[in-house]
Amino acid sequence: MNRPEAALAKSPTSLAIASFLRHNAGLKMRQGILNGKRQDFFRCKRGIRALMSPAYGKACKKNALLPAIETEDDAIAVFRELPMNQLAIRVERLTRSVYEEKKKQDPNAPLPPVATLSKVKGEPTLIIVRDQVVSSADDIYYVWMWENVPLTTYLYAGLFAIAIFTVVLFPLWPPVLRRGVWYLSVGMLCLLGAFFAMAIFRLVLFGVTYFVASPGLWLFPNLFEDVGFVDSFIPFYAWNVKPERKSKKAKKAKALKSEDKEGVKEKDKEGVKAKDKEGVKEKDKEGVKRSVTLEDAE
Repeated sequence: MNRPEAALAKSPTSLAIASFLRHNAGLKMRQGILNGKRQDFFRCKRGIRALMSPAYGKACKKNALLPAIETEDDAIAVFRELPMNQLAIRVERLTRSVYEEKKKQDPNAPLPPVATLSKVKGEPTLIIVRDQVVSSADDIYYVWMWENVPLTTYLYAGLFAIAIFTVVLFPLWPPVLRRGVWYLSVGMLCLLGAFFAMAIFRLVLFGVTYFVASPGLWLFPNLFEDVGFVDSFIPFYAWNVKPERKSKKAKKAKALKSEDKEGVKEKDKEGVKAKDKEGVKEKDKEGVKRSVTLEDAE
C-alpha cells in the first residue's frame, strides 16, 4: 500500500465514533466558513460530553467497534481518534478583532486576506490550527471533514441511473410499451393545452365583464393561488370584489370598546367584593348585638 492510500484509510473504530457524533444533537453544531465553504463545527467539550453520555453507553452495547468509556480521560483518548484520522480537525474562529490582534502580534502570520472574512452574522471564518489539542476548554473548536452518506442516497442514485438508462433504450422497447408512452404523452400535452386555454379564456372573460358588468367576473378565482389542487377549482366563479380593509379609526374604536368592557367587568368584580365585605360586616354586627342581649338577660 502506497502512502496516499494509507493516508486516506480510516480505522473502523474512528468511523464508528464519527458516525455516533456526526449528527448528535448534544454537539449543538453551527456553520462556519472554511476555505470558502460552509462546514459544521462544534466545541470540543460538547463532543467529550456526548461520549460520556448514557446514549454512548447504549451504542457501545450495539456496536462492538465503539470503545468503552469510564472516565473523562477515556473520552479524550477516544475523541483523539477523530483528528488522527482527519475526520474532524481543530480550528479557530477568526473574527475581525482576533484578526487584528494576530496581525499586531505577528505581521507575518499566515492569515487569509481581510476581504475573505465572513460578513454573515453567525457564520464565522475558520482557520486550521496546527496543534490538534483535545480538551474540555471553551475555546477549542473542531470542524467536521467527513460526512456520513446514508445508504438511501446510493439507492436513489442507482434508481436514477437505471431510469436514465431505460429512457435511452427507448427504441428497443416493445411496440406495446412505445405505443402506450405515445398515448400518455399526447394525453399530457392535451391536458396542458386545455389548462392554458382555460387560463386565457378566464382572462378574456374578466376583461369583457370588467367593462360590461363591473367589477368583473373570474372563473376559478383560486386557480393561481397558493392552495391545494382541489381548492384551486373552488369556487367555480366569483366577482372581483376586494375585501374591505378596516380603517385605523375602526380598529381604535374596537380597542376602546374592548377596554370599556374590561373596565365594566372590573367594576362589577369590585362591586361584588364590596357587597361581600358589607355582608360580612353586617353579620359581625348582628353577632355582637346577640351577645350583648344575652349578657343583659343574664
